Amino acid sequence: MSDTGPVMDPNTLVPDHPTDGAAAESSGLTPDYLFHRQRFFKYPLQLTALNLQQVGLWRAILWLFSWLKVAILPHRKPVNLERALRYSVGKYGYQEFYKAYSKKINGREAKAVLLERLPENRQLITVSVLLKKLSLLHKKTGEWKPLFLKDCNIAVTDPTVAAADLEIRNDTITGNVWVSLHYYSNPPENGWQRPDEDFQQQAVQELEKIGIAAVANVLDVMVERQEIIVADHFNFTLEQLKDKNYDTASLATYVFKNPANRWFVIAAILLMAVQFTVFKYLYPFAQFINGDSYAYLDSAYRNLDTSTYPIGYPKFLRLFSIFSKSDTLLVTFQYCCLEASLLALTFTLFYFLKPAKATKIVLFLFVLVNPVLLYLSNYVSSDTMFLALSLTWFTLLFWIMYRPTPKLIFWHAVVLFVAFTMRYNALFYPMIAFFGFMLARRRIWLKMVGLAFALLLIGLFVQFNRTKYKELTGVSQFSPFTGWQMANNAMYAYRYVDSAHRKPVPKKLQPLDQRVREFYDSTRDTRRFPAEMIKASTVYMWTRTAPLQTFMRAQFKNTKDSANQHKMWASMGPLYNEYGREIIKMYPMEFTEYYLWPNFLKYYTPPVEFLEKYNMGVDSVTEVAKVWFNYKSRKVTTRLKSFKVPILDYYPIMVGVFSVLFLFGCISLVVLGAHKKPIMLKAMLLAFALWLVNMGFSVFASPIALRFQLFPILVSAAFTILVIGFIAEAAFDNKQKETT
Repeated sequence: MSDTGPVMDPNTLVPDHPTDGAAAESSGLTPDYLFHRQRFFKYPLQLTALNLQQVGLWRAILWLFSWLKVAILPHRKPVNLERALRYSVGKYGYQEFYKAYSKKINGREAKAVLLERLPENRQLITVSVLLKKLSLLHKKTGEWKPLFLKDCNIAVTDPTVAAADLEIRNDTITGNVWVSLHYYSNPPENGWQRPDEDFQQQAVQELEKIGIAAVANVLDVMVERQEIIVADHFNFTLEQLKDKNYDTASLATYVFKNPANRWFVIAAILLMAVQFTVFKYLYPFAQFINGDSYAYLDSAYRNLDTSTYPIGYPKFLRLFSIFSKSDTLLVTFQYCCLEASLLALTFTLFYFLKPAKATKIVLFLFVLVNPVLLYLSNYVSSDTMFLALSLTWFTLLFWIMYRPTPKLIFWHAVVLFVAFTMRYNALFYPMIAFFGFMLARRRIWLKMVGLAFALLLIGLFVQFNRTKYKELTGVSQFSPFTGWQMANNAMYAYRYVDSAHRKPVPKKLQPLDQRVREFYDSTRDTRRFPAEMIKASTVYMWTRTAPLQTFMRAQFKNTKDSANQHKMWASMGPLYNEYGREIIKMYPMEFTEYYLWPNFLKYYTPPVEFLEKYNMGVDSVTEVAKVWFNYKSRKVTTRLKSFKVPILDYYPIMVGVFSVLFLFGCISLVVLGAHKKPIMLKAMLLAFALWLVNMGFSVFASPIALRFQLFPILVSAAFTILVIGFIAEAAFDNKQKETT
């Protein structure tokens, strides 16, 4: 691909600092471009999407991995020019673009040039060639194409020519072009005393050899020798010698360029790779939740605009399927997204709160060596992507709270919107965002505009859903799921209301209420109906024999809509929402005792639920999963004897302990004077607000399980570790003061 001619129109090449047609100063000319394999690259070279496209696919891959290596394992302070250039663009980028060029400039290998000695004095031979016009050689066809360049300086990377730089100067009067070739030397190197004719002939030949001018267009040639020139071509590398102030750097610079974080990055990559490889060896297939996973796949397969669950994850599955139908690649991507978001939050906490090294290590290991993340990522479910988006949103909010910028606020709104399309639990996120914005009063109007933008995106999605459901059912509603959930929650309280104390409901709701009462009367024997012993669950929403399901089918019996499950389900949303609200309003004490309180206990120690068994304990999947992932059969296997996942059994207890420690930690910080450290105080207030608001939302309106609560769990656990570290550090400082 590299020898098919330029991919960009030469007319678009405009230097960052173009000069006029005057002669060059004798102080050295910093290039505007690198000329490499018949293509132009901005100087100094950067790893950009355009540059990767220009070098071709294979070279782009080599360059990208070479650059990633130095990005992850940066030099502390490069001592020579080669290390500095490799640090800038990777080993491959250095060898392709800079190695030969730097040798021409300096007269020796780059590794022999010490950075402290830049800039160096050199002698320069300038051969100026007057051309009718510039041309660019198409290497494959041998055709010369017209080339139009504004005045600029070009570095020549071709190692087979001696010229280091080209200086392009257009004669606006005649329309001709002066091209000056620069040859650097120290006498008697490179034939400093050679006749002018030799240099003239060499310059013309090299212009044609590199393919930037044809001999037929040469009008005149001149040679000039300058005794001293300061070669400042690599001064951009001197920045690497300065002590970096990472307190004001971007997160990417702080993570990848700060030597203090080098081993964290290395350990993260190794731990993620080893853990995930072992996990996928034991569990070669993805896991599926009966109901959720297959509903997502069906929605993705049929490209639906609305579904039982939020449509964001089905759209993600459909997008991902463009690149691959492999379930292994899907769960790999989900795992990497989740760990990347967690690490971004972790390094953000390191950045702003500056915990002690021991605290950093404990928090880092908690984030990475956490088996629940592996099992969660292996499910074909919105849980992982929603969790990753939630963590990313919280990280962006953290940065906005301390350093708001338009770019951060824009991406905060976008991430919040995408998270909302994945799961409607994100409905309360704007409340937390508003609180976070208020904690930092700088640029308040910018943040309010950003929050309004996020609400606008969410509002457009809500209106889109309302329109689609009105087309489907004739009733405008955002999500029928809300109505089903409301009726389900109310039923868990209603069943404990004595029949003698039950109050009449509005006439519109009486047929449904009668069916619910009959169901209670027929299932009082919990030995025959053990599901009735469960409190604050979602059984009434999904069980076919439960009254919500049987009443729905009865309404559509013998109608043409009876085969359209989604339409039947959506049509019942408004009625069930009204019924649930009426029951809760009529029996608030029973609702508090039999739904809110049990749900609160679940929030304190969330059940493992579907995560307790691989693939919910079954060894097969439905046809839609087989088709979507191109499985050979519907059977799924593991390399373990049992589908049981005992390693997660301790999580509910651990979450309960962390919740108590988190609350006591917040109190302890106030006692220890956290108000004297505004950064720590604001961080804890934001984390506490998330924990508190999420608890209120979850206890009242949402099913509670470990997979649903991992976002506040991970955030509060991280802050608990930080608080314990802060307390230990304060205690150690007090002890030191006492001994002195």
